[in-house]
Amino acid sequence: MSHLRCGLLALGLMLSPVGAGAMAADLPIDAETTIAGIGVACTGIGESKQEPRWQAYPIRVEFANADHEYLIGATVKVADAKGAALLTASCSGPWLLLKFPDRAAYRIEATIAGAAPRSATVRAPGSGQARVVLTFPELKSDNSPE
Repeated sequence: MSHLRCGLLALGLMLSPVGAGAMAADLPIDAETTIAGIGVACTGIGESKQEPRWQAYPIRVEFANADHEYLIGATVKVADAKGAALLTASCSGPWLLLKFPDRAAYRIEATIAGAAPRSATVRAPGSGQARVVLTFPELKSDNSPE
């Protein structure tokens, strides 16, 4: 079963409040946006994942299974170091790119249907791009793109 939300992607970015200061978004593939002061992009499929613009994002969160195959359809929650929810974003690609307004620590939690949530604490590196792979070992490759 594919978790690709083609109808929502065709409609573009849809935002709605999810709590005090937090925003929710269904992110279109290969589009950049800013939510709650955080730069966000969903990508990682096909040749577009090689675009130089993605290197400007200090954090690349990847979703994979135990066989190192990419997974799609993750919903990611981002909170600050104190646990305050900042945004929730659904990504139909295997990469979620993040550009925080500072180098503070942030907590990310990802869920994909059929799997337990995975989380990590991330901080933008001084230079380059940090790669964070969240592994969902209970999922098979039928969730992977293409």
